[in-house]
Amino acid sequence: MTMNASDRVKGLKTAAQKPIKSTKRPKAAEVVAAELRHQIVTGRLKPGDKLHPENVLQTEFNISRPTLREALRLLESESLISITRGKYGGSRVTSVDLGAAARQVGVFLQIEGTTLEDVWLARTIIEPPAAGLMAAQKNAVALAALEANIAAAQEVAQSDPIRYADLSAQFSILITQNCGNKTIQLLSALIYDIIRKQHEHITERTLAKAGVDKLRQDSIRSRIEVVKLMRNSTPAAVETFWRAHLLHMRDLVMSAYKTPMTIEVLNGPVGKVRPVGNVKRADL
Repeated sequence: MTMNASDRVKGLKTAAQKPIKSTKRPKAAEVVAAELRHQIVTGRLKPGDKLHPENVLQTEFNISRPTLREALRLLESESLISITRGKYGGSRVTSVDLGAAARQVGVFLQIEGTTLEDVWLARTIIEPPAAGLMAAQKNAVALAALEANIAAAQEVAQSDPIRYADLSAQFSILITQNCGNKTIQLLSALIYDIIRKQHEHITERTLAKAGVDKLRQDSIRSRIEVVKLMRNSTPAAVETFWRAHLLHMRDLVMSAYKTPMTIEVLNGPVGKVRPVGNVKRADL
């Protein structure tokens, strides 16, 4: 027998009332939000669907208006619903905003004093296996997208270094987004903006240095080579090659900074790292 929303909420409330010393009793608003969240993630409520009017939801869940509004605010803060006021307003289910989640991840990592080297280590763990997975699929459309990215990067390598930096970061996201693994796709998307801004910052920092153009051309050649390997070689060979490329690029990036650099999610890595309590922050 399938329980309706009211029955599910009553069950959650009953469970919450049991004396469990180590568990904090959830508030009624949290219980209602959990039920609506369950309906959204299981597809019973889809993006674009409008929730019932407040008076109907109050009756359905047997709660007061302030409790309902608190529950709806919780879901709005998670970008699961949008709330509009007025005669034709109400609550509507939204598509999950991955960009909002990525911004939160970036802020969290900066607060924790995360360095560029830390981010590069994550890349060397995530991207090479993703490149191998992509190679195993032999997806002609995805491979063509990589080649189009390389062509665009070659075109702007000298005339628009910042655009070149963005394309370099985009090449990596194309690999992870076309590897066929949803978890890798999500993890890479959450740190993509950090990677893009890091590419921009290192490009700006090295614009006037000798040999920079050669480094860009070497990087482009590595991208051309990895696509050739994806077409003609084994996934293991692709993974090995791309890991070596990332490690080489990491060494070049780190050599441009005299001290470990904390990421800066708004503008790129800045300042000299100094300790503040147990957390490293950047002098702004």
